[in-house]
Amino acid sequence: MNHRLRTVHQILADCLLEHGVGHLFGLVGDANLFMVDAFAKAGAGRYIGCTHEANAVLAALGFAQVSGKTGVATITHGPALTNVVTALVEGVKGGIPMVLLCGDTAPGDREHLQKIDQREIVKATGAGFIEMISAETAASDLARAFRLAAVERRPVVFNMRVDLQWASTPTTVPVVLSLAPAHAAVPEGDEFDNALGMIASARRPLILAGRGAIGSEAREALLALARRIEAPVATTLKASGLFQGAPFDLGVFGGLSRPATVDAIMQADCIVAFGASLSKHTTENGSYTRGKRVIQILGDPKENDRRTEPTILLYGDAAATARRMIKLLDLAEIPPSRFAGDDLRRTLEAQAAEASESPRFKPTRPGTVDFLPALKMLDRALDTDRTLVADLGRFVTTGWRALPVTAPHRLVYTSYFGSIGCGLGEAIGAACAADGQTVLIAGDGGFQLSGFAELSTAIREQLDLVIILCNDGSYGAEHIQFTNRSMDPALSLIAPPDFTAIATALGAKSVRVQGESDLAAAADIIRQHGGVRLIELRLDPDHIEMS
Repeated sequence: MNHRLRTVHQILADCLLEHGVGHLFGLVGDANLFMVDAFAKAGAGRYIGCTHEANAVLAALGFAQVSGKTGVATITHGPALTNVVTALVEGVKGGIPMVLLCGDTAPGDREHLQKIDQREIVKATGAGFIEMISAETAASDLARAFRLAAVERRPVVFNMRVDLQWASTPTTVPVVLSLAPAHAAVPEGDEFDNALGMIASARRPLILAGRGAIGSEAREALLALARRIEAPVATTLKASGLFQGAPFDLGVFGGLSRPATVDAIMQADCIVAFGASLSKHTTENGSYTRGKRVIQILGDPKENDRRTEPTILLYGDAAATARRMIKLLDLAEIPPSRFAGDDLRRTLEAQAAEASESPRFKPTRPGTVDFLPALKMLDRALDTDRTLVADLGRFVTTGWRALPVTAPHRLVYTSYFGSIGCGLGEAIGAACAADGQTVLIAGDGGFQLSGFAELSTAIREQLDLVIILCNDGSYGAEHIQFTNRSMDPALSLIAPPDFTAIATALGAKSVRVQGESDLAAAADIIRQHGGVRLIELRLDPDHIEMS
């Protein structure tokens, strides 16, 4: 028990370390600089100072997605908070646990230039809000914020008044609140019996795993169920790589599905979906599930914007539910379906062989390169077990397909709110958490929105980061809308700066790719592990083939 007199900013720094915070992302200001100073001087954690508050929050979100831990960031008050609204919404929509230690003005300082009602700002984003009530309660208040973020899987803003930072109190520090152990519930009752009946009678069942079923225990249980009923397996985009190396792995189920996967989906008569919301992107607006019996198993009844209406909806732990299904199918001596057989194996093998063939380049405007073949060539130079972060733009679906990942935690999804420019911030956090190479694919518009300022952060922190910059000189979605209506796309065009020269001046290695012959130089710097490397792909906005 430690009862010596300590200031609030020292108590908060101690609490962060006790909560296992090894990486704190932030930007210092009046209301948080002393807490950050105490954290950094303790020497047990790493402070990554960003140049914009939004990128500090995004970095914490990227770190959380890769590490599986609660991300932590800190900012000061007023405009610092309004600067992170988009990033907070991104975390809320993504269900990402994150604690933001946010300064606030003193309640009596009514004329402070940066005074706003911070609770109302945070409320509008959907994030949680915990007030630091007093010096005496600072440790327990922060502990509540960590617990709320973990339990509700969303960002929580810890609001810490500037006038309390130097207050002293004899307190027992730090405070960590335990989390109740998760109960591995298994569905029971008539609906579960009906689901088993559907699986038993299915001639072509398919098992689908979403981000709610990405743990190693769930993976093994779902593969065991797949073997028992002889069903192929697939994942949503966010669970990419879960079944890497398993027989009859169809890959991504949805708009990114390859032809053999689409054929298997359309043949299936029963889909057993574990931890998948079955959004319109997964089901292709319902076309992939129409006319099929769909059994959806979710971990909890929490409502979300993507809830669908399956044939049967069950609530339970993915691994425990799958194991229970196997046991009951065995007791009833239900024969396997034989859907996952030699014909499907040969089809998948042929598809894999085709994907491994050398890409063919098509002619494009002089000074540009054919997008899809260029990405495939870069994929061969990148580490197999890389972590992929994809900013938003018309390049993103091609990037997801051409640069696959080997495990779900190696894909950082930045498109929950549909905002461009979130990629580099999340890539910084991802690279801090990753056990190897991190790859960011971004567009010229999104990179200009937030990339230049934060590029210096990535370089200073010596992150192992490869940036593939898709420079087509346009805002892609808007360019498509203009050209699809036979309108002049001039308003969507950008006069881009010299990305390669700027990156080089900041201290990154960089290569501009203006044709197939430049790809060898790009591959060379990719293979030079460590540090930031930027590959600028010059693309023709009128001829970007989508994968």
